[in-house]
Amino acid sequence: MKGRFQDALSLTELLVTLAIFSAGLAIAVPAYSTLKLQSQHNALREQLHASLNHARLQAVLRRTNVRLCGSADGLTCDNNWSRGWRIYLPGKTEQTLQIQRFETSSTLRWSGFESSLNFYSNGTTPTGNGRFFQCRDSEISWQLIINRQGRVRQARHAENKAEAHRCSS
Repeated sequence: MKGRFQDALSLTELLVTLAIFSAGLAIAVPAYSTLKLQSQHNALREQLHASLNHARLQAVLRRTNVRLCGSADGLTCDNNWSRGWRIYLPGKTEQTLQIQRFETSSTLRWSGFESSLNFYSNGTTPTGNGRFFQCRDSEISWQLIINRQGRVRQARHAENKAEAHRCSS
C-alpha cells in the first residue's frame, strides 16, 4: 500500500505568493486606469472627427447648410457638447441627420465664434477657426481644429501645450 502523503503549500509559501500577487496588482491597476481613460479620450476624439467630416460631406452632397450643435438629449441644441451632439439641416422643418449621445465623466469643450458649427453647401464654415478640446489634469489631452475651409485636423503636441490655459477655467 502506498503512503498517504498530501502535497500542499506551507503558510509561508502562501504568504509570499500573496505578497507578490498584491505587489503586481498594485502596479497594474493604476496603469490600467490610465490606459482606460486614454482610450476613452481617443474614442471620443475619433467619434467627433468622424461626425465633423460627416456633417461637412452631407453639406456638400445635399448642397445645403448643415449644422452641428451640442445636445444632451439629441433633440434640442443646448451647447452641452459633453453629453453628445446633433447634426441637422436647419430651416422651417429641421431634418436630423445624426444624433450622437454618450455618457462620459470628462468634459468636451468647443471654442469658436458661435455656439454651434455650420457648414455651407461648399463645405466651408461661415466664421473663423474653431476648436474642440478635452482636458485632463489641467492640460489639453487633444484638440480638433476646424479651419474656415471646413477641414478638420488634430493639433500637434506643442499646440496642446500652448493652449493649456484653456483647461484652467
